[in-house]
Amino acid sequence: MDCQATGNPKTGEATARFGVMVGDDLANAKAGVFASTPGPKGPVTKGAYGAVNANGHGLSLQHGHIAGVGSTTTAAAQANLHQNQNTSLNATGFHSHSRTHNQFGGGLNLQTATGHQAAVGITRVPQFDMTTIQTSGRANLYTSPSGNLNLNATGSANHHLSGPRRGKSDFGTGLNLRYDF
Repeated sequence: MDCQATGNPKTGEATARFGVMVGDDLANAKAGVFASTPGPKGPVTKGAYGAVNANGHGLSLQHGHIAGVGSTTTAAAQANLHQNQNTSLNATGFHSHSRTHNQFGGGLNLQTATGHQAAVGITRVPQFDMTTIQTSGRANLYTSPSGNLNLNATGSANHHLSGPRRGKSDFGTGLNLRYDF
């Protein structure tokens, strides 16, 4: 089974997924349904998803619908470019279509066995002549010997190459402390 439920009591954000999975960690296929909302008064997105994965490569398709607003269909792909016991480098790409616009993009992401991550990507929305470059990273600052406690530093930056925010940049940083009981 592929079942997950998450929620944030502070914001009201919630997501639920229910589906089936066949296969193992190296090769599998998933299909199911989902519902999500950004908050207690926000619209509910309902939809279906499917994915196939083999040896670090994957294809996925998701369709979501918000009553009175419209639908969005997204196709995505991932290819593993390099994998060893210490690092993983993946290339990603996606195309998303809704009633009002198309969006597509791709990028690279790197993950290490010690918990560090880095990603760079580009997104294009032709209807708004908008192109944005995104970067993000995470550095593992501390992991307890048991692995239950983790402290990570995160950072992100977006730079708008074209569109309404052309030449503008957005930056973000944070610290994440996680304890698994």
